[in-house]
Amino acid sequence: MTVTTTTSHSATFEASWKSFDGIHGGLLVASMIRAAVDATGASPAAVSAHLDRPVPPGVAALTVDDVHGGRTVSCRVALADSATALVRLARDVGHTVRTTSSVEPASDDPSTLPRLEIPIDFVPFSQHLDIRPINAARPFAGGDSPEFDVWIRLLDNLDFTTAERSAVLLDALPPGLFATLTMPVAIPTVEFSAHFAPTTPSDSPWHRLRHRTVWATDTLCVDETELFTATGELAAQARQLRRILN
Repeated sequence: MTVTTTTSHSATFEASWKSFDGIHGGLLVASMIRAAVDATGASPAAVSAHLDRPVPPGVAALTVDDVHGGRTVSCRVALADSATALVRLARDVGHTVRTTSSVEPASDDPSTLPRLEIPIDFVPFSQHLDIRPINAARPFAGGDSPEFDVWIRLLDNLDFTTAERSAVLLDALPPGLFATLTMPVAIPTVEFSAHFAPTTPSDSPWHRLRHRTVWATDTLCVDETELFTATGELAAQARQLRRILN
């Protein structure tokens, strides 16, 4: 079954969620996921988003169309003239969680670890995050490995679903290349793909985030990210194509 009716939605983005030139990409993806869920009533399983230009703070229109029905649903979401996404959703996710990827659960309270301080005037959306590094990688530290490993949580009690929160957290860290650089370089995301796994409910707001650059040229790079719950279950995975601006 194919439904051709177009539905309209809107999202309001606060300036505190700015990244560099526009609103944080993970939040944009989360807003497109929400529009797809509202239009279909199904649970998000995957998203592939193209971020064509920065989105300024304020109200932005979203449209959902090209909805294909069945137990697995797909639809196209457009965010103004700045971003599009193909969202895959499922009407029956199942109740038994099976995973072959996991990490050790948190043995101590991650808040006892030193906090990664990111200047708010440099990256405003960082004020919504609490990041506690696990490995030695730090932005612009000139390290050998382009890989971050952190505990992370959202500081605000925001009205995010599990998939929306995952989208925000998957895009929370800078490019893995930043760990090997010594000064800022603009490396915006142009394509973001993610898959969301069902997990056992947890009371902890903490997630473990492993994020690395897997290849890079002078103009492009790809990052891979894994998000785990505090109990060690895989919650989501993402890949990002980024453009390196010299």
